[in-house]
Amino acid sequence: MDLFQENFPQLFYLYSTYYTPYATYIHPLRRALLLTQSYFYRYAFPTLYPFYALTLRLLGSVFTEQPSLASLTLLAVLLLVSLKLVDVLRRAIISWIAFAIRMIMYASVVLVGVWVYQRGLEQRLEELGWAIGLLAGLGELGEKMGRARAARRAKEARSIREGHYRGRTRGAGW
Repeated sequence: MDLFQENFPQLFYLYSTYYTPYATYIHPLRRALLLTQSYFYRYAFPTLYPFYALTLRLLGSVFTEQPSLASLTLLAVLLLVSLKLVDVLRRAIISWIAFAIRMIMYASVVLVGVWVYQRGLEQRLEELGWAIGLLAGLGELGEKMGRARAARRAKEARSIREGHYRGRTRGAGW
């Protein structure tokens, strides 16, 4: 709630002023939101509202009256159906992600083939050797920096053990 209270004036300013520096970013998002709401209320809402009203009425009666065996069974069935729907949705999302990863892999294989075909195998192998050497050099630099940090930490640990540790004095930020 504090986050909302702190940021409400800025959000209200962005919402209420039409010509803001962020208008080029906000208006497409607002248009997409309004089009989605329009589509929902025009097509999905008329078909979903009877189910929503029926479910709301059934759940209202379940929670206001004494629970009977039939209402608890209905609630369990609704729970199972909703879990099945969520499982179907999860499988669909995972299959689309797997499809996208597969397409990226196939596209990368094709792009590497075109890349090698453009100038020949020898030149590409030479460039690949250069890139591997560059990465190996970066790895050696990282190892060198890591050893230096480990030595500093070991020195700090020794000074703490010996009892004359001053702590970090530079850049503590407090």
